[in-house]
Amino acid sequence: MEPNHHRDFILAEVRRLFKEKLGIAQDIDFITHVPANAGDVRAYDYEDGPSPDTDNVAFDLTRNHSSPWNSFILSFLLREFQARCTQEAWPIRKDDDYIEEVLHERYKRLRTLWRNARPKLTAKGLIETPAKQEARLVEENLIQVKESRQATRRRNKYHRRKTVLDRIVTMKSEAPDDDLRSWQWLQHLIKSLGEHGMSLEESSVENGIENVLRVKKMEWRKNIDKELEIIDLQKCAPDNPTSSRAPVTALPAALYNEEWISQLTERQRESLKISKEPFPWMKIIAT
Repeated sequence: MEPNHHRDFILAEVRRLFKEKLGIAQDIDFITHVPANAGDVRAYDYEDGPSPDTDNVAFDLTRNHSSPWNSFILSFLLREFQARCTQEAWPIRKDDDYIEEVLHERYKRLRTLWRNARPKLTAKGLIETPAKQEARLVEENLIQVKESRQATRRRNKYHRRKTVLDRIVTMKSEAPDDDLRSWQWLQHLIKSLGEHGMSLEESSVENGIENVLRVKKMEWRKNIDKELEIIDLQKCAPDNPTSSRAPVTALPAALYNEEWISQLTERQRESLKISKEPFPWMKIIAT
């Protein structure tokens, strides 16, 4: 399995490459990207016209990454990326197929951002005004930033817990302890739930002064607060809100909340694809 820091390194370098070649400081700046001239694109695609200018990169945003015009640009970016990797002697290297997939995903993300920034039709069938368009973009950006922060907290929470448990299990395995099996079980619990099985945290402001993080309850997941307290050595804030995130599928039945499961329809239960893999529950006592 690929280490997370390898993927993070490659993604960061791809972002740097796009920013430099497109002349943008952050993703949101791409909404002002001037697309390639339709006549130039048509001439290149069908009339043996000149290839895209690599000194002034302009995508054909009406089409996806596989169009001849966009493929040329993305192939150029791939060569640039791999050349940097060699010149700067990066500690992490990936083959062309891997980088090509990342470049395609990057273009797809930026293209979606650009298209969402175009004026849309209102419920009355009219083109939205500049003021309404700006308000919509601000709201969408705030939602995206919030989701990104929550995903980062959830990811960090999982890796922090996993790292702690890996270290404890390794340490206790070297000098077998009576509670080794308990820690191994907790390690199995966290790894089974995975990153997406960690609860979210949302920010709220109390008294207009303090920014507080509240853990959002995951109603689909079995209550494992006591088990997590043993790992975290800290208590969750009271009055936790309920998470609206979709439940993780294909987990062993023991990891779901029985009361929540009982309230689902047969179709909803089937969609969970609950694993038949046994997960014997262990009662852990902190000492």
